[in-house]
Amino acid sequence: MTHYDRTKITFHRGNAFTPEGIEAEPFATVTINDIVDRELIESICTLMRDHVHAAHADFCNIKISTEDWDV
Repeated sequence: MTHYDRTKITFHRGNAFTPEGIEAEPFATVTINDIVDRELIESICTLMRDHVHAAHADFCNIKISTEDWDV
């Protein structure tokens, strides 16, 4: 099982394959300063991606910064 520590997730709108590209400024940021399971992070990312697609008809790009811990 993989756990992460000091996780920061930023969510950006845009499409890398268009001239406008991906917005540099995130529209949302999640910071978790505790050890968290990878599955929870994946669930958060899936929820945000689905919401942006449904509510805004846009792409949701995700950047994750973590420290890995194999437990």
